[in-house]
Amino acid sequence: MNLTLTSIHGVKVGHAEDRRRLSGCTVLLFERPAVTACDPRGGWPGGYDTHSVEAGKTFYMKQAILLTGGDIFGFDAAAGIRRFLLKHKLASTQVGNVPGIVGTNIYDLGFAKDVTSIDYEKLGYTACKNASSSPVTQGNVGAGIGATVGKFRSMKTCWKGGLGSSVQRINEEIMVGAVVVTNAVGNVFDPSDGRTIAGARRKQSNAPDFCELTEVIPEYLSIARGKKGSKATSIGVIVTNAQMTHEQIIRIAQAGHDGLARVIRPVHATTDGDTLFAVSTNEIKKTFDSTRMVTLIGEVAAQQVSNSVLNAVRNARPLNGVPGLKK
Repeated sequence: MNLTLTSIHGVKVGHAEDRRRLSGCTVLLFERPAVTACDPRGGWPGGYDTHSVEAGKTFYMKQAILLTGGDIFGFDAAAGIRRFLLKHKLASTQVGNVPGIVGTNIYDLGFAKDVTSIDYEKLGYTACKNASSSPVTQGNVGAGIGATVGKFRSMKTCWKGGLGSSVQRINEEIMVGAVVVTNAVGNVFDPSDGRTIAGARRKQSNAPDFCELTEVIPEYLSIARGKKGSKATSIGVIVTNAQMTHEQIIRIAQAGHDGLARVIRPVHATTDGDTLFAVSTNEIKKTFDSTRMVTLIGEVAAQQVSNSVLNAVRNARPLNGVPGLKK
């Protein structure tokens, strides 16, 4: 049974990574150009053509979304996606034979190795080749291979993050799903039992003994003066098959950040660049009150974002000396 984003018809997800240098990318491909929006938060966002899907813009029908590691270097993957779409004659948007691609990145340079030597263009192309409607592989894959969480102390005491996905059916037809790369300055908190399940360790050991930001205020403020520390960013995509206008799907992207806030503490930090895309495949035409449906889909989207964050860390194995939850 597929309990991930790809159970929504017309959506494919593919991963590719450099397992020696520990960075990679994830690509979402849509069977038909889809209504796309983006909402960046935090102080360190990165975007590839995200201005084209802002409010008031008209080139918002996209065929592919890139989630990549490697910070600015990772955007080279977009060239590989473009080459794939053109080669397979999939580049068809409202402006002609022009690939509609948007993307965002995470800062994994504190974990990955020598990202300037990674061929992200090749990874982008390979991720497209690997894209399928099979259940989304989770954990240390694609853009999630270099993800870590709980970095408000330092990389020496962080925990392994990763990539996760979740989906929910609202009724017989309408579905909402998400995929999230969890790479946060903050800790990951499980609301179901009220405890932190991944984050900053009290000591440099593999034991899941986590501390909260408010417990290390003097240490954190010294980090803020530039002594040490790391940047981060959690990124993701929300997809619904319900028909939505561009304005409405912008609201869904905004609502999705509630999901990050429910499970990441702190979230949207000045050294995070948390960015979420929202997409409507427009498969299920409006037979509903659209005002109420936007509210409902927004709430379900937030929950799927939360679930995806939790699934990301639960499926992340130890890597490169950083402990993880999955053994």
